[in-house]
Amino acid sequence: MKKKEQHLLKQLMYPSSIAFWGASNNPMKMGTMQLTNVLETGYQGEVYPVHPTEETVLGIPAYRSISDVHKPVDLAQLTLPTEVVPGILDECGRAGIKRAIVISGGFKEVVGDRGKQLERQVREIAGKYGIRFLGPNCVGILNSLCSLNSTTIPRPPMGGKIAFASQSGAYTAMINPLLRAQGMKMCQTISVGNEADIDLTDCLEYLKDEPEVKAVGLYVETIRRPREFVMAARETIREKPVVAIYVGGTEAGSRSSLSHTGALSGPDKVYDGLFRQAGVIRALDLDQMLDMLWILSSQPLPAGRRMAVITNSGGPGSSLAYHIERAGLSVPLFSDELAARLDAATGPLAFVRNPIDLTFDTNMFIFKELLEIVFESGEVDGAFIYGIFGPEFMVNLEKRFPGLHEMMSDWVTDYVGFLEGLAEVPRACGKPTVVMSFMGAGSATIGPLIGLDVPVYPSAVRAAQAMRSLLDYRLARESG
Repeated sequence: MKKKEQHLLKQLMYPSSIAFWGASNNPMKMGTMQLTNVLETGYQGEVYPVHPTEETVLGIPAYRSISDVHKPVDLAQLTLPTEVVPGILDECGRAGIKRAIVISGGFKEVVGDRGKQLERQVREIAGKYGIRFLGPNCVGILNSLCSLNSTTIPRPPMGGKIAFASQSGAYTAMINPLLRAQGMKMCQTISVGNEADIDLTDCLEYLKDEPEVKAVGLYVETIRRPREFVMAARETIREKPVVAIYVGGTEAGSRSSLSHTGALSGPDKVYDGLFRQAGVIRALDLDQMLDMLWILSSQPLPAGRRMAVITNSGGPGSSLAYHIERAGLSVPLFSDELAARLDAATGPLAFVRNPIDLTFDTNMFIFKELLEIVFESGEVDGAFIYGIFGPEFMVNLEKRFPGLHEMMSDWVTDYVGFLEGLAEVPRACGKPTVVMSFMGAGSATIGPLIGLDVPVYPSAVRAAQAMRSLLDYRLARESG
């Protein structure tokens, strides 16, 4: 059997050695920030700063030219003045480097012919030596699987099962604080910039075969190869879902895209049709895309639209039911048999017909039992939960009841075990579950759930739309 050829992005994303241009001992330079992030994120490969005058850069021996390295180099990253890039790329080619990231801007995205001419020159030089490259006008890459962060933003939330390829550099790097605040992690990010060579279609083809990646996000200002994109997306969604943001569909959005990456965009309706044909789920903005990627990368697909709502408060329960139906899902009335089982498991104030409203119940552990009952009934395809509270709600009580602290220690141990059991139910039953909570990702209530791959959303509408994306993906995969 013929061995499958390695994708062109594989060596770029997993380099064993990197040469850096543009890094120096000036902490305010973009290249310095990027090289610092590579070193501080834990990358284990060889790093070769190239600088015309510095003997060392960030404590590492520097080289006057790449020809002075005398060792194979997998990847070159160039953060240099625009006019210098073609000459340095030619040096990379003569040194045998086959992969590059061109961070530098000032190419076809700027007004006038000079930038376009320089970009053509870069493409011609790369073609001459067989160099495949990202950019120009990009911010670098993140690969948690080899602890590589070549972007300008430190402390990336590494890990997880989500990958993101983007024509906007900010959306692959500057979102790191937002991801950390939500408790989300990122497996890989790829900034493609102007796409003079490697484009989003290439990224899809590569990410399809990355086994650790379970869901793919795209930020799109234009699709340069529509036919190939549709084919790549269809192949990808057989393995994992793809969610895209498209921002070029209005006059102002199109104008911004042209100045941003030199992208020629098209009307919203055209891209809606293209995404639909490709099986790609469209999100309106970054927050919605992240909501979708989170659930798509962590929860099983629902067999249908029927949803259970389990809550200990009427307001959030009603909001969930409303937005679930607005999202095109349903909250069916439970059968008498199921209602009887639920009634036996709950207190006298509970309503059990769906939503299941416990009213006020300090027994957090009942949520797992109720979730198992509704899933085993066969009457629902997924579930929403509101009302899980951890040790925070006991803070003031511990001040008034001195003996409560010792008792709470055992309760917290049991609570962590409960969360682990709750997170296992969707996997065991093959039915998705999301939690709605107003508590932050850093809380003792929600933090452990997020760590157990249970998506937690701060509003009913976000939870419902995220759940709907699971159904959309199942339908797209079946129709493809």
